[in-house]
Amino acid sequence: MLKPWELPGAFMPHHAFPLGEGCWRAPAAKSRICKTDLLDFGVQTLGTLADGSGSYAIHGLKDFLPPLTEGDVHDPAYRALWIASRLQSARLAMAEPTATPKFMGILNLTPDSFSGGGNFGGGTMGPLYHAQCLLAEQADILDLGAESTRPGASAISADEQLQRIMPVLESLLQFQTPLSIDTRSADVAARCLDAGASIINDVSGLADPAMAPLLAENGCDTVLMHMRGTPATMQKHTEYSHLLGEVFDELMALVQRALAAGMVREQIILDPGIGFAKTALQSQQLIAKFECFRALGFPLLAGPSRKSFMTDLLPGIAAPQRDGGTAGAAALCAAKGAAYLRLHRGGKSVDAFKVAAACTTPNPLEVPCPSV
Repeated sequence: MLKPWELPGAFMPHHAFPLGEGCWRAPAAKSRICKTDLLDFGVQTLGTLADGSGSYAIHGLKDFLPPLTEGDVHDPAYRALWIASRLQSARLAMAEPTATPKFMGILNLTPDSFSGGGNFGGGTMGPLYHAQCLLAEQADILDLGAESTRPGASAISADEQLQRIMPVLESLLQFQTPLSIDTRSADVAARCLDAGASIINDVSGLADPAMAPLLAENGCDTVLMHMRGTPATMQKHTEYSHLLGEVFDELMALVQRALAAGMVREQIILDPGIGFAKTALQSQQLIAKFECFRALGFPLLAGPSRKSFMTDLLPGIAAPQRDGGTAGAAALCAAKGAAYLRLHRGGKSVDAFKVAAACTTPNPLEVPCPSV
């Protein structure tokens, strides 16, 4: 599979991220000349990672690099500048201040939600009451979903999704709260946007060919999530040679596909897909290293709520009772730069992630030492 920087039209510079311990991942140098030229930019080549990308140590990377004009990435001298520019772009993205995270409240309209609480028995009164509870618990956005995306779930037709969503959506407009639609279907997205929704949350990453052109035309905020396969098959696709690198690459390739379809970067929010085509351990690793995805240069959404990666960590506790564990995961994601937290419940969980985010803002104020 081609790396995102090898794809036609790959003009986005965000192809590097921190690995920790002072190491960074970026496109591989591939030649001794390139490695030598990188040293002139303050970048030391450490080796090649399992997925074929390179690892680097940055020693005083120049604050000002020559402009990166069009060139041949196979030319060693140009490639050195090209790699250094990507490392610089990643560092700048990581240094951007993060806003107070927003709480996206989950409003399941399915009878088979993995966490319970989605079967309201028809009508709008149950969902309306649940929405009011989420708003009372500090929800900034309500995310309506009429198709379960739990592992093994089958697809639901657009007509059935709309039958579940539309009456509830119309009843929620009175609250004047941004409404997000969790759907893989462009037909569902189009109807809901026309009816007043303002965000589309596409866990499939534009799998419906009509989705990207629709979103480009509408200009609405859009969550694009990393997943391999479909909810029915995704847990068969959990083999990664380098988990963080491959998730990062596939998100970057998804961004390039969105932009090629006419979407603009200002409308894109990225979700690494905790629990989607990930084992429990892989989901925990994504949360532990969540900050590296800030190098993508886009707002991030984290969705750890009640998911199965907690099963062994909280033995005997069913999904609907995992809100304590969810608060811990949400706080960690917020501390590492998540702009949106998609959760089943708010309240104390929101308090937790707001405090965590506030206590870990980048570039903290430093008090200068008095002169001697």
